[in-house]
Amino acid sequence: MTIDHRIAADLRQLFGADVGARRSAAAIARALNQRSVAANRVSAREAAFDLMWDYEARGLVDDSPGPRGGAGWQLSTKGAALVAQSLSADVPGHGR
Repeated sequence: MTIDHRIAADLRQLFGADVGARRSAAAIARALNQRSVAANRVSAREAAFDLMWDYEARGLVDDSPGPRGGAGWQLSTKGAALVAQSLSADVPGHGR
């Protein structure tokens, strides 16, 4: 599994495949917390911010504060394209 494929799978799990799909920092932390029995809420929240800042730096997600100013991100056009590319590569007879 390539790094891009892993990132696309991560984005698909967290945001789906639609451009502009938004998740709050708390929702992302909950999703990350469910992946690991060793993670607690604090470490999952820190991991969520670290992961999203990395994806934001790559242009895969955009900062999208919530209605009350809480942290959140939305899937960017570039991120949605990576997810779509990954989905087409998963279909037999398509992709690479």
